[in-house]
Amino acid sequence: MCPKLSSVPYASWLHACSRLRGVASVSILLVQFVASGCGKNITGPDAFATNPATASLTNPALLDPREGVPSTDGRRIRGPRHIEGVSSSGALWVIDTPARWNGDLVVYLHGYTNPQDPVALPNNAAIRDSLLALGFAVTASSYSSNGYAVREGVQDSRRLDENFASRCGRPRHTYLFGQSLGGLIGMILSQRHPEDYDGSLLVCGIVGGSDDEVQYIGDIRVLFDTVYPNVLQGGLEHPPVITNINLQVVQPVLAAIQQNPQGVGVIQALARRSLPGASTQEVVNSLITVLGFSMQGGADLFERTQGQSYFDNTGWQYTSAALPPALVADVNARVARYAVSPEAATFLARFGEPRGRFRIPVTSLHTSRDPVVPAFHEDLLAQVAAGPMLVQHRVERYGHCTFSAGELMNEFRELVSRAGRRHRHAA
Repeated sequence: MCPKLSSVPYASWLHACSRLRGVASVSILLVQFVASGCGKNITGPDAFATNPATASLTNPALLDPREGVPSTDGRRIRGPRHIEGVSSSGALWVIDTPARWNGDLVVYLHGYTNPQDPVALPNNAAIRDSLLALGFAVTASSYSSNGYAVREGVQDSRRLDENFASRCGRPRHTYLFGQSLGGLIGMILSQRHPEDYDGSLLVCGIVGGSDDEVQYIGDIRVLFDTVYPNVLQGGLEHPPVITNINLQVVQPVLAAIQQNPQGVGVIQALARRSLPGASTQEVVNSLITVLGFSMQGGADLFERTQGQSYFDNTGWQYTSAALPPALVADVNARVARYAVSPEAATFLARFGEPRGRFRIPVTSLHTSRDPVVPAFHEDLLAQVAAGPMLVQHRVERYGHCTFSAGELMNEFRELVSRAGRRHRHAA
């Protein structure tokens, strides 16, 4: 604990912070959420009711299922198919086609996976089945490694197009469907290879760039370690291997907050980007979630940047007019300082940052209070890529990727409709 905090006379924000007592009830939910990572799964109520008739909305030229639907190279798919394999990179891949294929393909791009987990195919059953019900074929890759595998995700997902074409025929149109880290991968593919894709749906993606995401996570971690010293093991770049997220992160953080609830208010006031939350419980959820991802992914990112620092606060003074100057000075004097290396800066710039306007239709979807990939990413994306091809939707809701399959299908149908208008205009 930080003994100086108890002796500082706080202002009006202290009353709100004092309500942070009794937050232990959220620990079970946090264990389930943090342990699953950003995941290869989109959560939320699945209210999507399958109606094969709606498939005609995306492609009114559906043929009799006994005949199949031709792709651009004339091949026809008869009946549903499920194919799995392993690429030369070691990435697992899967292809699913519906009984009535409309000739179009969706490349699904999964989110962040804990570095300690084995490489596995994405758990995207709700999304996959909903897309199949609309007549789309779906393909996905595990990527050849876990963690912040943006480079691997880009390379392995690029191979899916030819992999699908060699087994099922070349699709008439190809769409990207990415979430979280997969949203970043989808953004990169959309901007670097627009000729290969017809549209992209980016769900809760790191679309504002890797650098700002790293700064957000890093700030919360170093401020927490300053306000609550010796609670978490290791540091930002050298955390221990997480074998039990509950024992190593959730329980000690909750215990520290219960003993000193005012510290959360200090972190909120000083962070360059505060934790999302419309209530005390949401703020605490956000804090533990961010710390959990920092602990699980810090060493992986450090390795990917060749053992060089990826976070930078060396010249930054944390400040807030709502806090006493003596407290602010104390935090700045004790906070751990990092200076990003040129190698790490190059890595983050390449994998990846938005690079101007899109040349294909893109829909970027976010909840307003996302604790993992905050909605400020949409603002950053708009500064760089705003234009006729980009549509951004923000839903007033807490959580990371907390959309139902039905909501996502509505967004996807809208994207396909925009792409169809573009195809007709080009024709």
